[in-house]
Amino acid sequence: MIFLPYKTNYNHKPIFLYLPGMDGSGKLLRSQKSIWENFDVRCVAIPPHYGIQWQDLTEQLIHLISLPLKENREIYLCGESFGACLAMKLMEKIPNLFTKVILVNSASAFNQRPWLNLGSYLTQLMPDFVYKGSTLILLPFIAKLEALNLRERQRLLNVMASLPPTIVSWRINLLEKFFVDQDKLNQYKNEVLIVASGEDNLLPSLQEARRLKSIFTQSKINFLPHSGHCCLLEKQVDLLSLIQ
Repeated sequence: MIFLPYKTNYNHKPIFLYLPGMDGSGKLLRSQKSIWENFDVRCVAIPPHYGIQWQDLTEQLIHLISLPLKENREIYLCGESFGACLAMKLMEKIPNLFTKVILVNSASAFNQRPWLNLGSYLTQLMPDFVYKGSTLILLPFIAKLEALNLRERQRLLNVMASLPPTIVSWRINLLEKFFVDQDKLNQYKNEVLIVASGEDNLLPSLQEARRLKSIFTQSKINFLPHSGHCCLLEKQVDLLSLIQ
């Protein structure tokens, strides 16, 4: 697990720690220009390791962020989809070390969509050339395409196509087994912003947002009625405004 290479002169600004979705690339935050202008952004890239479990992922992440945690700066933790699950795992282990947590269309709702479990088996059976072709079919479920400019559509397609089907299958398997201790999450007393898209065709994000709000005492739902699952790629979505 690594931070993507970046250049910054923002050592005096708060750290923005971004945990990516199923793609694991960390490359899909680029369009949020105001975040890059106002924070010292650290995008986590999750390597495509087969067989790794939540505990190992969490421990690797804690090791990765150990230096930023010592910098005595505010740290905003943002997890999107799969990354939101990893963020909650992190909150179990090290509560109250983050100034604010942002959970975007959390994939903790995965088990509310039983048909998605089939993806774990189907991706294992597909030859690579079939799998890469199928990403075009999946795009309308993952993103609201008309809300994305051409560059962001292509970026999304590229990261989806670059992920091996065995890793997609394994990460689906991880989501099937995802569990957090609500008592431990209740220890987190700082602000939690829960972002939910109204036109998420992949997950029941609004229902999950309401469930998560019942767990975190200092939480707020920011509902995006016309956004899809990958809302942070959309032209009209400004994450900084949502945070503020």
